[in-house]
Amino acid sequence: MVPSSFVIVAILACAFGFVEANYHRKSCVVKGGQSKDIDDGPAILHAFKKCGQHGRVLFEPQTYYVNSVMNVSWLKDVDIEIHGTLEWSTDIMYWLNNSMEVGYQNQSTAFIIGGDDVRINGFGTGTFNGNGDDWYKWIRQQKNTSNYPGRPHALTLSHLTNSAIHGLRFLRSQMWTMSIIHSHNVVLDSIFINNTGNSAQSSNTDGADTIYSSHIIFNNWTVYNGDDSISLKANSTDITISNCKLSNGLGIAIGSIGQYKDQFETVERVSINNIDYENTLHAFYVKTWTDDQNGYPPNGGGGGLGYLSGVKVTNLKATGLRGAAFAVSQCTRFSGAPGVGNCTNSQFQIENVAIENLSGTTQSTRVASLQCSAVAPCTDITIADVDLHLANNTEANSYLCGNVMSPTGFTCTGDVCVGGSATGEC
Repeated sequence: MVPSSFVIVAILACAFGFVEANYHRKSCVVKGGQSKDIDDGPAILHAFKKCGQHGRVLFEPQTYYVNSVMNVSWLKDVDIEIHGTLEWSTDIMYWLNNSMEVGYQNQSTAFIIGGDDVRINGFGTGTFNGNGDDWYKWIRQQKNTSNYPGRPHALTLSHLTNSAIHGLRFLRSQMWTMSIIHSHNVVLDSIFINNTGNSAQSSNTDGADTIYSSHIIFNNWTVYNGDDSISLKANSTDITISNCKLSNGLGIAIGSIGQYKDQFETVERVSINNIDYENTLHAFYVKTWTDDQNGYPPNGGGGGLGYLSGVKVTNLKATGLRGAAFAVSQCTRFSGAPGVGNCTNSQFQIENVAIENLSGTTQSTRVASLQCSAVAPCTDITIADVDLHLANNTEANSYLCGNVMSPTGFTCTGDVCVGGSATGEC
């Protein structure tokens, strides 16, 4: 639902990057320089400084060229209307040296939005273009092709509360599209993401990741990407994901989690409902680090504590799943070579997870691949009302288990593969 405070008013234009008007509230129109050689970042920041509290910031139907980092983390009671496109530069060295800390896993970002009572509307056309093709080609040439230091997220919502974002489009994000950290009571509605590379396959382009956040609603998302469609990480609670269409990525993920040694983290009270999947690896999967610490985040770690509990996943329709519909791997260990670490010693507990009413087609015979910890076995796992078929119309009926206690709605049919994984299966 679009907040009722979004209104269209006539605003006088001027050439100074913003303009004020005596309407329902102080208003600023961002005026772009109309050239890739002109950084519109300063004009955007100036408009937010003038109208970011109890005001209105309007982006016109034009392209704004963003060549520098932007941090507007102090917003209050503001309407942000985006009718055009914000396009980020491809100066990779600038972004590697200047992207801002997210506050988790040594990740960084190009744009931070934070504050209270923030209302952003893209009207279905407002676009953030990360020019990711240049990043996708560049990262393929590096030894570290995933969490490269300084590679920025497109947008970080940091300490954002009581807010709503509607109708935004994200194209070819530089890395993760949206990181949501220390944010609470936020509705994210009708978001379109396409991180499909034109000239190189995208990597680590998650649709969204929640961290230390609660009461977040994802509704009516469309995501095309090559990694987690939506991922819930440390201390994500009361999360709702509904009415979404997810294509080509890994599916909805919990984790990775348990990456910080001796830190206690949870994911609790998650509702996932009415999701359409096309060519995703999984429908839903969980990935935790082992209890052995190998290196440090973002590409190393382990030894974390905590639990996942209270997850209900219902009404799922799949076309061409590439792996097990539901997967658990408690053997994430990016820094360790295969064979390093104990895949069954994670102290992170997975419990009270229910997946019901899943139908469609799959390329895998595996409905479930549950590689749980021997130290903290998976408990209270329900899988029911599954109707998955392969192309030859045979039923997918394999449920592979390791350290699964008293499953409900299904019977384990064999032993699960045990080995290092960051994507849910060996």
